[in-house]
Amino acid sequence: MKQQDENVQRKHIDLPESFIFSTEYEVLYSDVNSANHLGADRVLPIAMEAQLRFIKRLGYTDAMAFEDAGLIMAHSEVQYLSEAKYGEKLLIELTPSNLGRKSFNLVYRIQNLTQDRELARVVTTLLFFDYQASCVIEVPETFRDRIAKVQASNRC
Repeated sequence: MKQQDENVQRKHIDLPESFIFSTEYEVLYSDVNSANHLGADRVLPIAMEAQLRFIKRLGYTDAMAFEDAGLIMAHSEVQYLSEAKYGEKLLIELTPSNLGRKSFNLVYRIQNLTQDRELARVVTTLLFFDYQASCVIEVPETFRDRIAKVQASNRC
């Protein structure tokens, strides 16, 4: 009988050469599951917290509805690499990629600083959505400009 894990294909998320934003996060009691470690279902919300902090770093005060539209997630992928426990410190790094006409990706690397190892990788595809017209709109030029400014400031 073959071992089951020989047939399981793991998704691999490639990382960019550099990230333009990082933030720390401490694993909360509400993030921990009955096995006493960070629940798999908590990785994406932690990435979304980093996304919100990044949007605020871009200079937006309301990260839920800006540029006359809302930002919605169209797709996400998570690659789980190790575990974390209550109270451990994480570093979430992210950078935009594939900035297209109507969508863009955010690529995240989550590291467990307490245990000095990579915890997870995440990729999300985001869209700007006009809730009044109920449709996806093009990525605003002002958003592109703000991304470019942050990228330029990180090269120095």
